[in-house]
Amino acid sequence: MTERFSEQLNNTDEHNPLEQLIERLKPLHSILSRNSYVKDTTNRLKQIIDDAISQPIVLLIGKERVGKTTLINSLLGRNLLEDRLSEPTRTNTFLKYSNEEYIKAVFLNGMEVTFDIANLSLFTISNSESAQIIRKHLDYLEVYITSELLKKVTIVDSVALETGENNTAYFSPALLQRCNEVFWVLQAGSPATKAEVNFIEKLNKMGVTAHLVVNGIDQVDGEVEAFLDMEKERYGYFIGEDVPVSALQAQEARNTNSTQLLIDSRITQLSQLMFQLIDNKQKKTRNIAERLIQWLERLRVEINTIPAREPYVSAYEYVIQHQRDFNSGTAQLQQDKALINSLDKQYESVSKVFKEVQTLFQLLQTLESDSYLRDPIIDMYEEMAVLYQKNVRDYRKLHVEYSMEYGQLEKYFKKQTGMSLTFPLEESELTPLLCKRIQTLNKIQINCEQKLVFIKKYEQVVLEKLDTVQSRLNELVENRLSSIHNQLNELEAQRIRERFYMTASVNKLAEFNCIAEAQRFIKDAIEPLLLERVLPIKEQEKMQIQQTIERIVTVDFMFETPIAAEADEILAPLNLKEKHQLFELRLTEEDIVSDIPELPEKIEF
Repeated sequence: MTERFSEQLNNTDEHNPLEQLIERLKPLHSILSRNSYVKDTTNRLKQIIDDAISQPIVLLIGKERVGKTTLINSLLGRNLLEDRLSEPTRTNTFLKYSNEEYIKAVFLNGMEVTFDIANLSLFTISNSESAQIIRKHLDYLEVYITSELLKKVTIVDSVALETGENNTAYFSPALLQRCNEVFWVLQAGSPATKAEVNFIEKLNKMGVTAHLVVNGIDQVDGEVEAFLDMEKERYGYFIGEDVPVSALQAQEARNTNSTQLLIDSRITQLSQLMFQLIDNKQKKTRNIAERLIQWLERLRVEINTIPAREPYVSAYEYVIQHQRDFNSGTAQLQQDKALINSLDKQYESVSKVFKEVQTLFQLLQTLESDSYLRDPIIDMYEEMAVLYQKNVRDYRKLHVEYSMEYGQLEKYFKKQTGMSLTFPLEESELTPLLCKRIQTLNKIQINCEQKLVFIKKYEQVVLEKLDTVQSRLNELVENRLSSIHNQLNELEAQRIRERFYMTASVNKLAEFNCIAEAQRFIKDAIEPLLLERVLPIKEQEKMQIQQTIERIVTVDFMFETPIAAEADEILAPLNLKEKHQLFELRLTEEDIVSDIPELPEKIEF
């Protein structure tokens, strides 16, 4: 145990076991934070720590449109949360105290982002496309505001209970676990559904006793007590305290400064009950202890699977292989030389990839052979260029066909008349076969004309995009060269590390050394406190803790590898940029446009 940690323990309150526990969990969290593989588990530990040192958390749950949000606004004494009937709360929202008001969005990947308080409705009730996208990746919100109530308690405005098949209802177990007290909100005059009753019973079996808040007592004309009696007859043994209130009356009392209306709303009774319940420090300590026991089991499962899963397996194999290759001396040096030679040839090939490209056809051939020259812009251009050249080829083929057919026509005419073919022809010179051949020529001419239209169309696109495409291709080449150069730099850096910092390389099994450190810390600092200090932990749970921690610490993350001697030869650095000249693509319009014979004229007869 470090001197700094010992000093922290000396400064903690010996009579406050929860404070001592948290002071030991903080360095454990710091250790585990160095390993991204256990990030989710580490975040859960951070939640336990944060919840232990923060104000007690009170959760309000219930189905849609029972007035949870309105009730919270009444408790806060301000219209902070929008409470539209048509737009239920869509995000679990922690309301916390702060002199500065802002929103902290906590995403599923652990990332935290702060926003202005004015954006609250975007996260909580908005049904816009952007809001839906954000909430898809959102875990929960923390809203920090100035409120006297929140100096003593953190309140959670929750999403509605999800009702499933067979009269079941669902709510996030992870959120339930974080809360010290649960208040179930029911609308006066609207009895609890079977699914709600089943849910409250399930909570009771989990050790969570929900307190009943009947909202809207101003709407039932003095029948509140009868309604309460009827409800408690059904499930009263599953609930704790019960408080009838009117959130709307409380809001109206605030707006009109009516003391009597505030008394009638009974909102003060609700807040007083909250304060009375959360004052139970032993219960909070017990809640944190239970969560920590569950967290240790989660960590055990995760640690036990690490040695057989990625990325630990690859990291371990890399270190062993790295050490073996390094000790081979000459073999490692030859491998380095071969790799550098390969990178040198790659760099040379890429730097002159456009050296011989002087036509569009050559460019298309180059694009087919080099995959690093691909991206959506280039693919689209290539498609247009291929269509352009295809139509040029088709046009030339048709033109050759036309020329051959015209030659046959000339031979036929001379054979029949003894004269050379000239147009226009006399009517007496037109034979059925001659007319047929002319018609064939005109059909080919029409096809040529149609192909020429396509040629001009694609030619225009190819020319218009030429500068953009050339710039992009040159950029892709530079990116590829940069990538090769970076590989060479990395090889050189790796070679230096292997030869001069072998000790660090041997010990660098990714981030997993901190797991071994965490194991020792749990055994030396956490276990004694859980087993020996005055914490509300049962004897059976102590046995479970001992077994769990034993399984955590028996997983071996330490290994020994002999440090290799320094190699006799070190390869000289290579500057690829100076060695190989870069040939950029510089095609002009003349290089792109294909020469094609003129369009034959249509023969009139």
